[in-house]
Amino acid sequence: MTKPVNLMSIGALSKATGIPADTLRTWERRYGFPGAERTGSGHRRYALHTLERLKLVSAALALGHRPSTALNADEAILRDWIAAAGNATPSPRAQRVESSEPEPLGTIERWLEHVARFEGRAFDREMRAALADLGAMRFLDQLVGPFLQELGARWANGSLGVRHEHFASERLRELLVRQWRPLSDASTGPVLVLATLPGEQHVLGLHMAALALAQHNARLVFLGADVPPSEIARALAHHSAEAVALSAAAGGDRARLERDVIALRAELGPDVPIVAGGDGFQPSLPTLITMQRLRDLVAWLIAAARG
Repeated sequence: MTKPVNLMSIGALSKATGIPADTLRTWERRYGFPGAERTGSGHRRYALHTLERLKLVSAALALGHRPSTALNADEAILRDWIAAAGNATPSPRAQRVESSEPEPLGTIERWLEHVARFEGRAFDREMRAALADLGAMRFLDQLVGPFLQELGARWANGSLGVRHEHFASERLRELLVRQWRPLSDASTGPVLVLATLPGEQHVLGLHMAALALAQHNARLVFLGADVPPSEIARALAHHSAEAVALSAAAGGDRARLERDVIALRAELGPDVPIVAGGDGFQPSLPTLITMQRLRDLVAWLIAAARG
């Protein structure tokens, strides 16, 4: 059967709008637009009116509107936004700005595709390139954190398996260690002990914290996963460290975590800061300095160093 002439492939739509195909797929999954018809072989096909609306969305994003807002607005509202900004028709520059705006979404989608296919070298190469382009903090905030959330969501819905999660985590862990360890070894700033408490095996959050801290001249004693409170305290004393940083993922044994935090505080005494991050520490526990953003952790480190 002949393909209707008023339908476009995702490649053609991407070329006409300047929006990466990966981003179009992500928008469809997250926001329901652009919706596509499917051929018998499963390929996406888009109506021509989708192209016109995407050009308006592109201009709205270039004016500062968020994808979640612009993609759910009707065409009349989009035109009003553009007209109010004195730009009634989308300019080529606006399209170029928009195409780079959602790029983190496209990057994450590509990473997930590499993981699904166990394409380790391609995954490593794209992570290294993104780290070089963005710098450590933006790499962690804009890409690594959202990537891990999406990876967990796809594991939960069955589209990826435990094997994929372990494959991705190990590749990412190796990259982070290669970045933070030389920085830490060359640092001259405060000494921190990093660990997870007994029963907590997830350490990627701890490695992310290590990179953020080492970027700001912290010297790290990285103990890793499943460390008893008494051993953390001994490490702190041996290295004359100034604080302990803990990480805990969601879904752990909350009662056990509370007991171990109490035990650690008893070992350290009342004056040693214990900084905690990760969903496992929500809601926060007494005597901890709880943070959910790496930038807050860095701000705390800078203030502590000055103090």
